[in-house]
Amino acid sequence: MSDQTRYRVLWIEDDPNFKDSFERLAKSNGIYMSHYADWESASIYLNQYLDEIDAVIFDAHCKIKKAETVGNDSFLHIAIVDLLLIFAKHHTVRPWYILSAGTMNRFADVTAIIEAYRKDYVEEWGELVYTKTRPNVFSSQFSDEFGNGESGPSEMDLISTIKVVCSNHAHNHALARHRDALQYLGVHSLIRGNARKFLLQLLDALYDPKGSVGFAFTGNPIRRIFECIVRAGVERGIIPEEAIAGGNVKCMEASRFLCGENPKGLPYRYGLLGERILDSTESSMLITILTSTNVASHESAEDYEEDEVTLTEDNRDEFSGCALLMCRVIKAFGRYVESHKDIEENKLKWKPNPNTVEGKELTIQSAGSILYAGDCLLPVKSWLHPGNKVILRDVVLNIDVSAGPFPFFCKNPQTPKAKR
Repeated sequence: MSDQTRYRVLWIEDDPNFKDSFERLAKSNGIYMSHYADWESASIYLNQYLDEIDAVIFDAHCKIKKAETVGNDSFLHIAIVDLLLIFAKHHTVRPWYILSAGTMNRFADVTAIIEAYRKDYVEEWGELVYTKTRPNVFSSQFSDEFGNGESGPSEMDLISTIKVVCSNHAHNHALARHRDALQYLGVHSLIRGNARKFLLQLLDALYDPKGSVGFAFTGNPIRRIFECIVRAGVERGIIPEEAIAGGNVKCMEASRFLCGENPKGLPYRYGLLGERILDSTESSMLITILTSTNVASHESAEDYEEDEVTLTEDNRDEFSGCALLMCRVIKAFGRYVESHKDIEENKLKWKPNPNTVEGKELTIQSAGSILYAGDCLLPVKSWLHPGNKVILRDVVLNIDVSAGPFPFFCKNPQTPKAKR
């Protein structure tokens, strides 16, 4: 099952007896249902998470409003028109089907009308109507309007159709090939926000180059994906909360923290010298993609006016290439989080950042034979005397536990006259 491509399907069905049996059947075939009993709730979900949905299945007779107690005869008419408006709003489509017992009044007439909305996709998506035939759920007698007493293709046929149809979409090529990275992204996953939506769109540009040209992002998609990673790191105690102070993510500072460097604008670094969350290859990838797509954007600053980024023939390869590198970073970060689940233990890896004192001019003090300036231990130099000023250069973490409570060590102190 781990090697099986998984699909997410939005399913509107208000009969609890059929719900559980079909969900089990679908799941055993790699299809996971986001289930709702009314169109009002389902449409809200679809509007928010369309990029995570591979197909939509309708029952023929359901509730439109959540507060309704019985199904509405106009359900399909209203829901399908609404569905098409959602697709138009998001400039995309997903295959959609009807799975029904076929017992509602004038079922054939209703489906014939709806078929007209779908005629341009029949060849690609397959048949519209599939029949519920699970034993002990519905009677074997279906509407005469289905024709010659035949029930038509079953729910097992629908499952097979969805798997074939979705596997041929560029969108689903991305889902299949990059599921090891995408597993960490999504509404109920480690990395939330718009990360999954943006990464999938950039990967789609790789597998469907012509179809991606002209797609516009609000803000830089690569940086916004990374901002979602940073926020996830802050939530898990892996990245200091100062990385998101003020509502905007400090991308370069957070990247330096992950790479085991000294961030310029954070009070902490990760671990001791040589320790890091991302290895050297992943670190190089991260710095490359952040600097090559260096457009200002911030994931959650609602009042921040972001520049729109539109995929063109010229920049499409750059952005989709950066998305591939970002997949490597996401996987490394996800694996680290999975093996570091204790938030308080994670915070113990935060070490004082030498950059917070680098270049400062301080007064030399003494404690016995030890010379120091502020929190920084000084080396033994004949020209260093208590009461004089010193400029701290090449500050590193002090790993000599016998040298007293000084978090830093200055390797190259300078006199004030050497400022230049």
